[in-house]
Amino acid sequence: MTKGIDISSHQGTEIDFHKVKAAGYSFVIVRAGYGTKVSQTFAPQLEGAQAAGLDTGAYWYSYATSKEAANREVATCLEAIKPYKLTYPVYFDQEYEPVIQAVTKKERTEICKTFLGALETAGYYAGIYASKDWLENWLEPLPEYDKWVAQYASKCTYQGDFGMWQFTGNGKVDGIPAAVDINECYKDYPEIIKKAGLNHLTKKDPPVIDYKAKYFDLLGDLQELINKYKRGQTDG
Repeated sequence: MTKGIDISSHQGTEIDFHKVKAAGYSFVIVRAGYGTKVSQTFAPQLEGAQAAGLDTGAYWYSYATSKEAANREVATCLEAIKPYKLTYPVYFDQEYEPVIQAVTKKERTEICKTFLGALETAGYYAGIYASKDWLENWLEPLPEYDKWVAQYASKCTYQGDFGMWQFTGNGKVDGIPAAVDINECYKDYPEIIKKAGLNHLTKKDPPVIDYKAKYFDLLGDLQELINKYKRGQTDG
C-alpha cells in the first residue's frame, strides 16, 4: 500500500513537492481539467510533482450529460495530458452535479464508457473516480475499469474491486498550504502501466538471451569435463 494526494486549483501552485515526498507520500493525482476547460494549475502542479520524483496521474472533472459531450471533454483531456508521461491512471471524475443527476443511470454509465473508452483507445490506463454511493446507486456496474473510491470513513466498505481509496478531503500535508485529499493505493500502478507500455511509457521488454554465448559456454564446460576425464584416465 502507498499513500498519495490529489490536487486541483484549490491547492494552488505554491506547493513544495519535495516536502510532500519527504512526508511519506509517493504519488500525486492532478486535476487536468473540468468540462471542456483545461485547469490552469495542471501543468505547473504536474511538472512540480514530477520534478520532485513523485509518481503522477491525472483526473478530469466531468459535466457531460451525453456521449457527445463526453467525447468533447475527452478530446480536451487528451490534448492536456499528451505532453506528459504518467505513471498512474487517468481518471474520469463523475459527481453530484445537478445536470448529471438529471439523466438516467444508463445514460450516466454510457457517458463513463465513452470517456474511458476513448482514453484506452489513445493508449492510457483509464479509471473512474466517484463516491461509494455514486458507484453503488448512480451507475451500472463497470467491472472493466479500475475504481478510485471516495469514502470519508475509517475504512472503505465498497464491495466491488477498487485500486485506490480517498479517505479524507481535509488532510494536512507538509508542503501544501491548503487542506488536501489523501488516498491509499493498493496496486503497483507504475509497474503495471510500464509493463503494459501505456501512458506514453516504454513497454518493458523481456531480457534478451544470448543463445550463441550460452552455446559456447556450454561447449567450454563440456571440453573441461572431457579434459578432466582424460587426465583421470592418464593418472590411473
